[in-house]
Amino acid sequence: MSMYLFDEQPILANKTLAREIGLNEALVLQQINYWIEINKRSGNNYFEGRYWTYNSIRAWQENDFDYMSIDTVKRTFSKLEKMGYLIVGNFNKDPRDKTKWYTINDEKLEELYLDIKNRKLKKEKEIIEKKANSTLPNALDENAPMHYGNMPQPLPEITTKNSTEITSDISSNTSFHPPIYDTDEKVIRDGMVDGNRKIKSYKTCLEELRESSGYNEHYSIGNLSVAKSYDEILKVLADVMVLDPNDTVTINQLKMPAYVVQERFKELNEFHMEYLVDTIRNNQSKIRNVRAFILTAAYNALSDMEAHYTALVSYDMKEGY
Repeated sequence: MSMYLFDEQPILANKTLAREIGLNEALVLQQINYWIEINKRSGNNYFEGRYWTYNSIRAWQENDFDYMSIDTVKRTFSKLEKMGYLIVGNFNKDPRDKTKWYTINDEKLEELYLDIKNRKLKKEKEIIEKKANSTLPNALDENAPMHYGNMPQPLPEITTKNSTEITSDISSNTSFHPPIYDTDEKVIRDGMVDGNRKIKSYKTCLEELRESSGYNEHYSIGNLSVAKSYDEILKVLADVMVLDPNDTVTINQLKMPAYVVQERFKELNEFHMEYLVDTIRNNQSKIRNVRAFILTAAYNALSDMEAHYTALVSYDMKEGY
């Protein structure tokens, strides 16, 4: 073995922990945990529902951290106490003995790792969304300005091979998307949609979307044509909402985690729905796969709608309106 490789106990530290709280701090926590585990196995130093270990700072430096200066060891212990990762006690028999006892705050570590996990998931989501947005066609830039509430006619039928009857509350006309389920019994018949698992009933998901999108309000006041236009889209989105969050959904030929897409769809409101209706109507001649177009347009509605109207305002200001 090379003389430059260790022939004694190596120094160990969790890399994730070292990145979050510092290398020296991670090394100290690891070593304290080592002695606590020894005390657990021997049943020693158990107080107040925890196992402890103790030593003076000088003893810690000489016996465990001789590669650090005593000031560094002192500073590291103090930092861990202030951060809450070390709990300090005094269980010395002699009250004049001020040697500190230490145990690890497991709850604090759990909070840290939960935060790390959430940050990681958030970062993954942002990367996925950025990748999806960068690959999506920007056909929406060509849309004419929409006029809220001015939708006198239903969405056009733009397929003939895959049209199906809509058995909703307000229509028995033909739909432009592939067959979807209308009852709980049909949805749970095999527990799958397009090979993916479902965690909620189709009917429940559809009703939630109808409520958040403004469908119910339009239907209640008799705007049946508007409600029908919304429902054509919502029935496609509901197929995604029933999926297990860990399944995947294809958005513009990019497979994305279902939970990412579901979170987007939950944010759609009446203004987004009117924008989607207008988008589909204005792009009907370009659409080959209506279902795929709806999913992609709905996923991008939040960001594209804002960008679209920002561009229109900028144009108006440039023209002096």
